[in-house]
Amino acid sequence: MKSLYLHFPFCETKCHYCDFYSIGREKTREGDASQFERAMMSEIKAYGDRGVFTDPFETLFLGGGTPSMTPPDSMGRIFSTLFIYNRLAPDYEWTMEANPSSISLDQFRAYREIGLNRVSMGVQSLRNDHLSKLGRVHDEGQALRAFETLFEAGFTNVSTDLLCGVPGQSVDDLREHMERLTQFPIQHLSIYLLTLAPHHKMYKDLPDENEQLRHLLFIDEFMRERGFDHYEISNFAKPGKQARHNLVYWTGGSYLGLGPSAHSYDAQKRARSKNVSSLHKYADLLAANKQAVEWTESLTDEQIDLEKWMLAVRLEKGFPRDWLRTPRQQNKAQILVREKLLESHDKIPGNLRATPRGFALSDAIVKELASS
Repeated sequence: MKSLYLHFPFCETKCHYCDFYSIGREKTREGDASQFERAMMSEIKAYGDRGVFTDPFETLFLGGGTPSMTPPDSMGRIFSTLFIYNRLAPDYEWTMEANPSSISLDQFRAYREIGLNRVSMGVQSLRNDHLSKLGRVHDEGQALRAFETLFEAGFTNVSTDLLCGVPGQSVDDLREHMERLTQFPIQHLSIYLLTLAPHHKMYKDLPDENEQLRHLLFIDEFMRERGFDHYEISNFAKPGKQARHNLVYWTGGSYLGLGPSAHSYDAQKRARSKNVSSLHKYADLLAANKQAVEWTESLTDEQIDLEKWMLAVRLEKGFPRDWLRTPRQQNKAQILVREKLLESHDKIPGNLRATPRGFALSDAIVKELASS
């Protein structure tokens, strides 16, 4: 396993639109942080003693939750345990997710000393009324100061997240946000369309599909004009600054997940697994020298084929034309090209890729092409 994901479940508050396992401060009990640290170190030791860590780590990703709420000394103890068993590759990428309200200069200088070299900061919006609507705990000023702090701390590889399709959000709002963000030397931007379950209280206020498409197409044009590659459906990067860890996911590579709710995938065995989504159950299992895995599944040929299409369509490099094996697939692809959802790749001969509009409608493309 050359790629490792570690899930840190603690958050300042639980955002109402977030589906990831996390625990808001109001539900955190005394001793939870220490219990989590001990449990993650136990999980690392369990895998290390089984000989899982062999090749040097090429990518590490700290997600959550809000990993930047974990003090550097605790983070240092966790990774000291990990590096007993393995080491970092010379050109490693080590990413931490962070929120603006949990960023301080001394803290991030200490993270850099541990080895962190990339930060992904969740801004989501630079309008205070939208931030309040989304349940975020930071404001515009905190977000902008946090960027200044990260660069002062010495980080040169910084990514940020925004949301589009927020109720009441306009293209002008997005333009203003991205103009302000790209004044900083950020190397990467992830922009996600806000999606909510039909029963969610804000669902009825979401913009319609045409407005959502306007947002997505505007973002694509804006970022390309500023020298960013639209290399994945929701991600833009300066050349050479793609999120290498996430590319492992998007290209079907193997990765190991540690922590409560973390997922793992073994490409050779075609097996996926997930840890239990409860801090206390996770810790109790490991304290009893048991695995914290909740379930494991072996993927069928049909699942592998579907995921192959889903992953390929969401990436800028697209897929080879020889994947179109049946007359039906070839005909469907011709129709998608005529509808300007697919196009011939200008740098990879023989490949088709999604257009910007095709990215926005990728589910429909996969539905057309995945079934033979």
